[in-house]
Amino acid sequence: MYWKLAKVEPVAAEREDVAAHGRFVLHRHRDAEGAHLDLRIEQEGCLMGWRVEGTALEVEAWASEKAPHPVRWLDQDGDAERVDAGTYRWEACEAGVKALVLEGRGQTQRLEFEQVEGLPVSAVRALRAVMAAHEVDAAALGALASDGVAARQRAVARFCGLGRELEGDAFDEMLWRQTLSGLSLRGIHQHLEGMEVRFDQKYPPRPVSVASGLEEDAGGSEKAMAILKA
Repeated sequence: MYWKLAKVEPVAAEREDVAAHGRFVLHRHRDAEGAHLDLRIEQEGCLMGWRVEGTALEVEAWASEKAPHPVRWLDQDGDAERVDAGTYRWEACEAGVKALVLEGRGQTQRLEFEQVEGLPVSAVRALRAVMAAHEVDAAALGALASDGVAARQRAVARFCGLGRELEGDAFDEMLWRQTLSGLSLRGIHQHLEGMEVRFDQKYPPRPVSVASGLEEDAGGSEKAMAILKA
């Protein structure tokens, strides 16, 4: 299950009469997937919490739920760096939103996590197939998806521009955009190629170069023949 940090804000220290719900520890760690933070909170005899991408608790940081860990990690660090520790209190613990106040060493801050819908199994399977077929690293999938969206937008924009030029007010741009939205990039290009053929037929492209005759000056023909024989 994936989450996103929606709020990270300093707050006043908890009053003495406000009971904490348990202890927490915040570790900075690096593994095969990169640098991240492990926020572990004491809950029902074990440690729950989140793996937060990046090296600081920042708004928009992505997080994933951690599997239960032994409570001894409250007092040991292993190969991780201890960033903060102290007590925490829940402010909200609902299905889609979890907010808690961390009272650590010298600072008290409020974190609010919002649940992010995960990818359906079919989408994950399709992405893994692309990775395997094209030997693409998972870290490159985001950039490839962005490039694909940009390529689709450019192709659709060119198709509609040519359509408006060829058909004027008779060109139903909204209908065509809806039609093209359901096609692959290859399908969009097939329609675009047909539109480009129509455009070239109506507005034939000019030749790249135009043949020109030799100047009729004295000795011009003799010079030209000499060049050909050289």
